[in-house]
Amino acid sequence: MLVDLHMHSHFSFDAQPDSIPDIAAASIQRGLSAIVISDHKDYFWNKPPLPLDLDGIMAEIDTARELYGDKIEILKGIELGEPNADPAAMELLDAYTFDTVIGSLHAMPNDIDCYDMDYANLDQEQLIRDYLIEAQKMAQHGGFDVFAHLDYPLRVMKRDDNHPSFENFMEWVVPVLKAIIDRELSFEINAAGLFSWLGHVGPEDFVLEEYHRLGGTMISIGSDSHSAQSVGRGIEACIAHAKKHGFQQAIIYRKRKPDAIPL
Repeated sequence: MLVDLHMHSHFSFDAQPDSIPDIAAASIQRGLSAIVISDHKDYFWNKPPLPLDLDGIMAEIDTARELYGDKIEILKGIELGEPNADPAAMELLDAYTFDTVIGSLHAMPNDIDCYDMDYANLDQEQLIRDYLIEAQKMAQHGGFDVFAHLDYPLRVMKRDDNHPSFENFMEWVVPVLKAIIDRELSFEINAAGLFSWLGHVGPEDFVLEEYHRLGGTMISIGSDSHSAQSVGRGIEACIAHAKKHGFQQAIIYRKRKPDAIPL
């Protein structure tokens, strides 16, 4: 069963102008059996959240289901950025019915996204430590289903003389993994790093190995696609990464209930 449990449509601020029916059609062509539409709703500590037309998303998913529901399972998801930063994030989950809620950490408590930081003029090692401390807080907060792309800062902070890794930061990584396990979240294997300077899916081998060693059993896999053209990209590499470290199943959520599917 080939699935892609993390993708974005034109409703996300950073995605291409592809509708959800177009994404569903492309996913069928890609050979996917199930997809999660998980557009961005980022929250912040000191400013209002990003706008997101959730009613429009739900309507387009319903249209896509009418068109293609006999060929592919289209699940209603959302990616909550910094879900612990603003109580409104959890209130939103009471207002809409989702299948899958992805939690992610893009911005630090100064409300600056890691993508936009001035790496030439900051202490990058301290940023990694701070990022992992915030990731632990987010996992401990919970309220979502999937902990997304722990390697996000690594993908965006590289410079010519800098090849960041969590290799020397396991003292801070392990508490994140333990919190993910304690809160019964799925740990995401995300394909985006394969198409960045990293050249491989995330998380790094030793991180996924440690998650397994600590007793983690629940994983999710996603392309993090932002266009119809890139749906399902890197999914086979995600599956290979999972199997390499002893995982034979992934978790898919329907109405927030986890179900294991074979890889």
